[in-house]
Amino acid sequence: MKPFIICHRGALGDFLLTWPALQRLREHLKGHHFLGIGRPEYMGLAKAFGLLDSVRDMEGVGMHGLFSGALVPPTMGNPEGGVLWLSAGSETAHLLEKRASLPVALIPPFPTERVHVALYHCLAVQKHYPIAFSLPLVPYHPCKAERTGLALIHPGSGSTRKNHPPSFYLGLARELRDEGYGAIAFLMGPVERDLHGEALFPEERMLAPVDLTELVHLLAGASLYIGNDSGVSHLAGIVGTPAITLYRTTDPAVWGTMGRKVVHVEAADEKTAMLQIKQHLRRGIANDQ
Repeated sequence: MKPFIICHRGALGDFLLTWPALQRLREHLKGHHFLGIGRPEYMGLAKAFGLLDSVRDMEGVGMHGLFSGALVPPTMGNPEGGVLWLSAGSETAHLLEKRASLPVALIPPFPTERVHVALYHCLAVQKHYPIAFSLPLVPYHPCKAERTGLALIHPGSGSTRKNHPPSFYLGLARELRDEGYGAIAFLMGPVERDLHGEALFPEERMLAPVDLTELVHLLAGASLYIGNDSGVSHLAGIVGTPAITLYRTTDPAVWGTMGRKVVHVEAADEKTAMLQIKQHLRRGIANDQ
């Protein structure tokens, strides 16, 4: 099978928002070998979910020549086509087009208009490949995981502007206990430890997944997930976890998490956010779909 290149060098959440387009492209180009180039852990996650066949580190041997438009690494063979989600990738696209028999689509990672990013990617790919999709876009990649019954709180994100103060998440934990959630844990990655520090959540259970594989299994086994606009929240929706995503400064019409059991809380202040969360908990998240 000839390789088909998928390239994305951005953050986890941004990459996950390409998955609806990537999944439909994969269905359209059956028989091609999808080679993912980007951050190894993120590309490895896509491979684990069957969206890619092999993975290359964007910082690996030969990648500088590829991204500068000088040389396709010999170990990549002759790519038949590709989709490059790159903000500056014209040299790479021109290099691949010299050998390709299928289109090489160069797509800026973010839309310039107010449209959901996942829909933007589907429409952008559709200009080059006749992929079929319907709305709403609801990616679902179930994962077999041990059911822990945990309610997970993710207090961080890639930007402090998206986050509420630590006291808000402590209050959220108390609210969940009042609603009958007995087992609660805070998801703490490197960013969260830097932003908040475990000392800010005294006596709460902390979970620090060592990699994305462990994170996926924690999310898939949870009974509920609540977090800010982040890659972790997008991942929770994709694996089917009942999830509430908080939008303090970002627009869910553009960055909204997708999933079968996902609701959005758009509120800049803590009081309004907590009120909406309570309403969703008492109404039942699944009923909002």
